[in-house]
Amino acid sequence: MRGVLGEKRAVSAVIGLVLLVAVAVVLSATVTGYVLSEGSDVPPPSPRISVSHTTVDDGGDATVAVTLEDGDAVRTNRLYVIGSKPLDIGGPPGDSQSADEAYASDRENVIESSGGRPPQVGIGETWEAGETVYLDPKGDADGVRVRIYWNTQPIQGVNPGTVTGDDAYQLAEFTVSTT
Repeated sequence: MRGVLGEKRAVSAVIGLVLLVAVAVVLSATVTGYVLSEGSDVPPPSPRISVSHTTVDDGGDATVAVTLEDGDAVRTNRLYVIGSKPLDIGGPPGDSQSADEAYASDRENVIESSGGRPPQVGIGETWEAGETVYLDPKGDADGVRVRIYWNTQPIQGVNPGTVTGDDAYQLAEFTVSTT
């Protein structure tokens, strides 16, 4: 009889150990899930780009042509441009959607459009290597500092658009020289 009672005690200890391990596994999975879900608020990394710029004659003060030379393709609905002077963004001089300083603002949404027309810059949903956008600053372009920003959320509205969310990253900065 004594042997039977000893075996029952051993089985009880094994069952207790298995239950303890199961509780520990469930608890660790729950904590891990909670911690990882909290980390989802981390913004995505910003794109990396390299741009070049030059000035082009627009029949008045120069327009600045900004070309994406290298790097990631960037969704245009998340891009905006700020200049040290108000500026307008658009297509090349002479184009029906050309940048025009008469419409310059402190911040320009890259997908700016009006009257239900497609965006003025005409580069589509992404800005890719080799594509150019045009900026027409109010007055002389010489010495204008231009900064290009990427936002983690799409820019709402047009001209100049509303930046939403807490995370915007400067992708490029340059100063225009017409000499």
